[in-house]
Amino acid sequence: MDGGRQQGMSLLEVLLAMLVLGVGVFAAAAAQVRALQATDSALQSTQAAYLQHGELEEARIVAGPGR
Repeated sequence: MDGGRQQGMSLLEVLLAMLVLGVGVFAAAAAQVRALQATDSALQSTQAAYLQHGELEEARIVAGPGR
């Protein structure tokens, strides 16, 4: 050995690195879930706006010109 110096990584260092990596992966997964929820909410809002716009156009057609 090189003057009693340790080569490589200890088991504790490996476990700590795995813990840090696991927390990072968990945070990324949570962010992905929040992004999917936001996308779904935006889709519902868009669909509601299109539906309302269609109903307003239909009301204008029924009311006739000049009303």
